[in-house]
Amino acid sequence: MPMENNTDPSPEKASPATFPFNLQAWLLPAAIALAAFIAFSGALQNGFVNWDDDINLLLNNNYRGLGWTNIKWMFTTFYMGHYQPLSWLTFALDYELWGMDPAGYHLTGLLLHALNAAAFYFLALRLLKPGAGGLPEGKKWALPAAAAFAALLFALHPLRAESVVWATERRDVLSGFFYLLTILYYLKACAREPGAGGRSPMFYALFFYALSLLSKGMGVSLPAVLIVLDFYPLRRLPASPRQWLNPPARAVWLEKVPFALLSLAAGAVGLAAQVTTGATDYKNIVDNVGPGTRIVQAFYGLGFYLWKTIMPRDLLPLYERGFRSQPFSTEFLLPALAVLACTAVFLLVRRRRPYLPAVWLIYIATLLPVLQLVPFGPYIVADRYSYLACLGWALLAGGALLSGLAACGSSGTKALLSGALALALLLGWRSAAQTRLWHDSGVLWRHVLASNPASSIAHSNLGCMLLDEQGLPAEALGHFKRSIELRPDYGYAYYNYGNSLAALGGLEESVPQFRHAIRLMPDYANAYYNLGNSLIRLGRVDEAIAQYNGALRVTPDYASARHNLGTALLMKNDPAGALKEYREAHRLNPSNAATCLNLARTLTRQGLAEESITYYVKAVELAPGDAPARNFLGLALLDLGRLDEAEMSFRKAVRLEPGNADIYNNMGLLLIKRGKPSEAAASFREALRLAPRHPVAGKNLASIQ
Repeated sequence: MPMENNTDPSPEKASPATFPFNLQAWLLPAAIALAAFIAFSGALQNGFVNWDDDINLLLNNNYRGLGWTNIKWMFTTFYMGHYQPLSWLTFALDYELWGMDPAGYHLTGLLLHALNAAAFYFLALRLLKPGAGGLPEGKKWALPAAAAFAALLFALHPLRAESVVWATERRDVLSGFFYLLTILYYLKACAREPGAGGRSPMFYALFFYALSLLSKGMGVSLPAVLIVLDFYPLRRLPASPRQWLNPPARAVWLEKVPFALLSLAAGAVGLAAQVTTGATDYKNIVDNVGPGTRIVQAFYGLGFYLWKTIMPRDLLPLYERGFRSQPFSTEFLLPALAVLACTAVFLLVRRRRPYLPAVWLIYIATLLPVLQLVPFGPYIVADRYSYLACLGWALLAGGALLSGLAACGSSGTKALLSGALALALLLGWRSAAQTRLWHDSGVLWRHVLASNPASSIAHSNLGCMLLDEQGLPAEALGHFKRSIELRPDYGYAYYNYGNSLAALGGLEESVPQFRHAIRLMPDYANAYYNLGNSLIRLGRVDEAIAQYNGALRVTPDYASARHNLGTALLMKNDPAGALKEYREAHRLNPSNAATCLNLARTLTRQGLAEESITYYVKAVELAPGDAPARNFLGLALLDLGRLDEAEMSFRKAVRLEPGNADIYNNMGLLLIKRGKPSEAAASFREALRLAPRHPVAGKNLASIQ
């Protein structure tokens, strides 16, 4: 760590250390960024996974584009319990550049993490500088070497994998980038000479802090981090509490007010997002997670991230909270005792080693929002929460290397540098392996189950992959059953169990599963929607209509529910009601070909033939290989007397689906209108050859013979 000396810690007042060939200026941070990129580059071969990627990216149309409607949604939504407008903007840019190719989304995450690695190098360079004042001239290179080591430990550590290669967690690396810039500009502002001209770096620090919070609210504790830095290493605040309110100290406190206001605002918005979307379940808090449990779990989290930083083994994408957790077991109490012991030791050595309590306090402050004091989500800890919190440990390791290089001779220096390089390579190798675990949903959840067979979420999500991606409902069924056995209150498992039963033809059996899911998750629109789908297939149309309305009560902009409600209303002989729902479904999702087609057919039924053509044409444009759509377009054109266009549409439909008897029957009707009875008869005969019991082709043929 930084050696105690009387040098000014301000990086602005001391001349920068030199490095051979001026690598410090640009090549060294560029190399660090490249190393970070290479370590996680396997993500470019990964796809999206069904762990929020599906909901956030694959099934969400709102972020796809940079129009006013899209941007308004990004800055006003609490989608999935988060307020992250800048992160949504980066996803929108990805969509504009790459469409839905996951490689492009992963590339953006990799580039952001590489930038963070370089930014942390410059931050480490500033913070380690007080310990480099006593270095002899021949060892001035030790400072950038130590800063590079700290940056590599941060950037290459396997704990970073979840934040870097999980597409949904783009918010970690984006908010981290602005977070690091905030601290860099804060340090620059603290080193600024009084009365210096130009805009103060403190303005930019505040600006970047706002951007960080707009990317993700993880940085709400940054004001506390800045205060710790004011005590050490900046020494802008005195150690004695008696002097904390003297005029110089008051100025230091007051400059935190804008940061604190931003933090409070972000905290309030974040809590609102959690509460309004149901991410924070207060009933569960009262029933299952009491205050004592939360405190023990918070201590467990502090011990967990420190231990995984030291020993990054058995890392999982999900550390699931047990249905009935036992927080006072040895598994939880030992880390809590270790945390208390670390706190006691760091307090005892605070005068001789002030950097230890400083790093410890920053570590605790950064993790405080995610220590489950207010439980959210079904997990106790998550690797991604270490992204900012463990910066201090990397800095501590860099300081240790700096002290070692200062004290060692030539052979010791070589050994230290070799060891540091070997450790960085080892971490990079482990990170590459961790990256591969996120290759796809199957690999991800099978890995979790291999380590934790009692994970109800892993069973449920693996079942979803088997059902939705591989079309294997029978294999999926067993995983959903096991998920329910492990966690009887898991509504999603009942929902997915119902989906599997429906896919296997067990519509009656699926109904109670969907109803149970609704009882557990009354605000989950998909459960109402799929229950409606089972009921309508069973012929229980009135009940289906009630469920579609339930889905729309929860999610009014649910386009598929609008569409299916329209179909149910048609079955009830209510074309006017159906037309209203189809119009709204089309407004919500104008790129759905089935909605366009059903809207057009309903317009035709209502005598609005001219308007129907518009939607038939759009349906064909959206699904150019859909022969029935071209057939219906041909019929509409035929009714309007636009015979040439109708014939063209029928002929294209025949080429697409030559075995469709309806198309030949309709072509025969067209040929009659053209005054070609023999050709019409041939067309009717072909319809009868394909479908001997065709309801009207025989009558049409008889009428012209």
